[in-house]
Order: sequence, then C-alpha cells, then structure tokens
Amino acid sequence: MDFETMIRSRCLITDGALGTYYGEKYGERSRAPELDNLTEPQRIEMIHREYIRAGADILRTNSFSSNTQTLCPDPDGRMTREERLDAVYENVSAACRIARSAIDKEKADSEGNGNTLREVYIAGDIGPVPEHGEDEGQSENITEEYKMMAKAHLDAGIKLIWFETFSDFERIIAVAEWIKSVSDAFIMASFSVNMFGYTKSGISARELINTAKESESIDGIGFNCGIGPSHLNRLLKRQDLGDLIAFAAPNAGYADRIENRSIYRDNAGYFCEAMNETAALGVNIIGGCCGTNPSYIKKLAEAVGHRPVAKRLEDRPEQRAGTKIRYDNNPFIKKIYSGGKAVIAELDPPFDGNDKKMTDAAEVLKDAGVEMITFSDSPMGKMRASAALSAVKIGNQLQIETMPHIACRDRNVIGLGSEILGAYMNGIRNFLFVTGDPVPSDSRNIITSVYDYHSVTLMNYVKQLNREHFSEDPIAYGGALNYGRKNIDAEIRRMQKKCEAGASFFLTQPIYSDEDIDRIRYIKSRIDTKIICGIMPLVSYRNAMFMKNEITGIHVPDEIIAQYDKNMSREEAQAAGVRIAAETTEKLYETADGYYFMVPFNRASMIAEILQKIKPQTT
Repeated sequence: MDFETMIRSRCLITDGALGTYYGEKYGERSRAPELDNLTEPQRIEMIHREYIRAGADILRTNSFSSNTQTLCPDPDGRMTREERLDAVYENVSAACRIARSAIDKEKADSEGNGNTLREVYIAGDIGPVPEHGEDEGQSENITEEYKMMAKAHLDAGIKLIWFETFSDFERIIAVAEWIKSVSDAFIMASFSVNMFGYTKSGISARELINTAKESESIDGIGFNCGIGPSHLNRLLKRQDLGDLIAFAAPNAGYADRIENRSIYRDNAGYFCEAMNETAALGVNIIGGCCGTNPSYIKKLAEAVGHRPVAKRLEDRPEQRAGTKIRYDNNPFIKKIYSGGKAVIAELDPPFDGNDKKMTDAAEVLKDAGVEMITFSDSPMGKMRASAALSAVKIGNQLQIETMPHIACRDRNVIGLGSEILGAYMNGIRNFLFVTGDPVPSDSRNIITSVYDYHSVTLMNYVKQLNREHFSEDPIAYGGALNYGRKNIDAEIRRMQKKCEAGASFFLTQPIYSDEDIDRIRYIKSRIDTKIICGIMPLVSYRNAMFMKNEITGIHVPDEIIAQYDKNMSREEAQAAGVRIAAETTEKLYETADGYYFMVPFNRASMIAEILQKIKPQTT
C-alpha cells in the first residue's frame, strides 16, 4: 500500500521529540543532536530504534537543524559557501542513512524473533534556516540552501519531505514547487503556533491552511511545537482542513524554566487523552514535539495507532464568510479611496509627562482643518510617552480622529498585541506600523531592541485580527514609504508585500525636491495604493542644514537651502518654511492622495498657515 493511500485510511503515529529527548538521554541539553550524525551516529540510531519499538510509523530524520548556520557558522569567513553547503549535504545524507539503518536493524530483530515489522516510513526533516535582516542576496542563498537540503534527502531515496516548525510559507512554496518538478515526493508543511493560533510571523492557522489548500505542491499541513495538546485540540476544532492530510504534534505541555533549561512535566497519560480527542477530529498523523519521548509515543500507538481516520467536522458557516475587509465606518479610508485629499498631521509625544505643548498644538491643528492627528512612537530610538495612549487622550479630549505609530523595536509579540488591542478598545481604528529606528549605538549596551515582528509580519498579524475578530469594524493600517531609497524598485517590492499584508495607505518622509515628486509619480505608476505625502516646513537655516546633512533618506536640494539665511529672524525663517511647504504641496496636488504634515518643534501655527494658503486643495 502506498503512503498516501495508507495515510488516508489509517491514523499513523510519528516519533516524538528528538532534541529534548537527546538532551535528557545523553545529558547534553545545549548541543544540537544533528552534530552527532557524523561523529556519534549510534546515539541517533538508538533514539530512532526506541521510537520504532514504541510504535512510530514515521521517523523524522535527524536533520531539523542541518543548515549552514548550525553546523558550520564560520564567523571568520574561512569556509567558502560551497564548502559549507557540502557539509550540510553530507550531514543530511548521514541522517538519512542512520534512519534507514535503524529500520533495517529493527526489521532484522523482528524477523529473528519470528515476527514481521510493520511498514515504517522515513520523513526527510527540514527545519527553518536562521535568517538575519532582509538582504535580497541572503534571501536567494537561503532558498538555494533549502533546495540543497531537499536534494540531499531525495538523493538518499526519501519520498516524504517534511518542513517542520516554520512560521510562514514564504520559503516553503518555492522549494516545494522545485521538489515537485524533480520528484514525486509527498510534501508536508508543519507550523509552530501559539495558544491563540498565530505563528511568530503573525499568521493564523486558518490562513496557513487556506494557503496549503490553494497550493498544488503542498500535500499536507500540520502544527507542532509552541503549543500544548489541549490548546492544539481546541485550535483544530475551529479549522476547516478540507481534503488536506493533517498532522498534529504538540509539545508535552508548557515548559518550566529551571536554571536556564526548559523542563517538561512527565504527563504522558494526560497527553495521550488529549491527542485521542485530536485524532477524533479527522487528523491523519499524530505525534509529539518538545518534551515527549518514546513512552508518550507508546501510549499514543496503543490508543489510536492504525485506527481508521475519523470523519471531519463539516465546514462551519462562519468560516465561509467573505474575507474582504470593509471600512464603512472609517472616514479617513473612505475619503482617500473616494478621490479626496486627506489632511493629517504628526505630533511627537512629550519626553516627560507634561502634555501641554502637545495638547495645545493639537487644538491648533484641529482648528486649522487637520482631519486626523498621528503620534510617533519614540522616533530615533529615543524614549517618549506612549503613542497609543497619546492618541487615545487627544482623540477623546478634542473629538478628533487619531492614529498612533506602532514600532516593532520595543515590544515583543505579546506587548505589540496588547498595545493594539488596548488602543482598539479605546476607539482607535487607524495605525501606522513601522519596524522602528534602531537604538542609538551609544545606548545599545543598556537598551535592547526586540524586533519579534517587522512591519510586514505585524501587518499580517493585524490582517488576521480583522478577519477573525474585527470584521464588523476593522483596523485600517499603513506603512512608511522610503521614496529616497537608492533601489526604488526594491522599495516598491517591499510596498507590495505590505499591500498583500493588508496595508491600505503609505506615509512618506518629507518631500522637498522636484526629483522626489517624480519618484512618487513613478511609484504610483507601479503599484495601486494610496500615498499620503510628507510635508515638513523647515524653521531655520540651521534646521535646513541639519535635515540635509544628518537625516538619511531625505533630500533637501541646494535651492531650498538658498532660501534661508543664517541672519534671518525667527519670523522670516518661519515665513520661508511656510512658503516652501505650500509650494511643494501645490506641486504634489495631482500625485498625492493626501498631505501628511510633520509639525516642527510643536509649531502647529506653521501648519495652520500652510493650510490657509492651500485651502482649495484640501476641500
């Protein structure tokens, strides 16, 4: 019987954890077991054999972390990339040999005892390759590394390729399509989600399942690691798996941290009861991840192994609802998508708890005709009052629409989620999501950047919140547009990713030159979105020179500098700033979907003067 026929008719059991069991068995909790594939293969083979004896129908090769980062990090650059890839290929090949040897030896032992060993399949295990930053060259290299890892498994005769503990499909789809083009391998993709059903990339289990359904290269989907058996059972009850092969392998539970080690309770009986319920949902393959060991798999095999796959629950009507997000109650989004010009302005929350200047400036802006006030989130990596709380305060006090910026730099996934939910509870419906300026170099020894999300992954997270929780009154969000980037087409590709993640608009940095206006026109010709163009009046010669020479990504041309003089009075310099900003706004009229005024040094009166000069363009 071939693998797919078998898997659709009977519930199969995988092995359990290898990494945590390896540490428990050999007392080397910090060592990657993949390092033993070539040096001490008997260690890995013994674990495989224990799982076979426990009842596992599928062995995952000991190659989860067989990648260049783990096996040969080479920080000094002494190895060529080809040498590092060859080392990975050799390691993966060894992992396949060890798994095959374990099966052969167990089969021989069974025959020696007058028995016949059941069919045991080998899954070529591929885990995520660590990625750092968003360099496009690195991205291409990593995709090629995945293909090489898959090739090593295929060359060893493995017909089941298993992508395990991923957080999105970004790498998997391209590699899976390549695998299908060169083989008839069966491809499983398994993801790590938290108890709420989201990966660390902010993608929900439901979206992952839908992506797998739409892909011709993915044969099955699963969830492992990051979640305990009870929460995974509850999560799967809410999913429509369609005709996909489904896999479930949660952790034994949630680990305790003792002396910087993850310690799991020995709860095999409880685990088995919970997984029995999961098998009843129509899951084809069940097993265990971190904290499980052969005793867990033995109980699973005795309870549910090889019983017929249960019928799945019918698709729920609420999950068939349309996924198009509507912003009927959002005046900002309605205006820019109906051809109007939005007028918004940015304020910086105070460094201290004194909000008088911020409040006074907000009052001036509202009276001048600004429709929404945005609040920056500690720009330049310098602490300020909370952007979200500032937005709530000014919005309630002045009865004006507000929009906080949310930077990924300062909060982990939990902190970002709670900040957004708290703002939503207080009536905030518009956000700007940014990755965030880096912490200044002189503060990095005491201030730690987080970056659990970057702007795109945070947008994907909120996209799922909108679909699953806020569909009646969704959050609208946008991203920053770095129009001054040297490779403008790379920036457009980045914008496209944000649009796919649900971004409805983009705010630009301040615009001063005709060349930059042309770049905005070019961007709009390449991507269908709304761009709110940044306008920031320069208040003095010194301010103009600072912006020109010290702020990256902003181009202040010499003809702008020439309109200021070191000996100008404050009033004269301010008048020049208002005039130049008004002229820039007029030039942008045919291109911009709105104006994003940045208030210099809380001088909101300058924005009022600019709006008075350009009033016909904003009504």
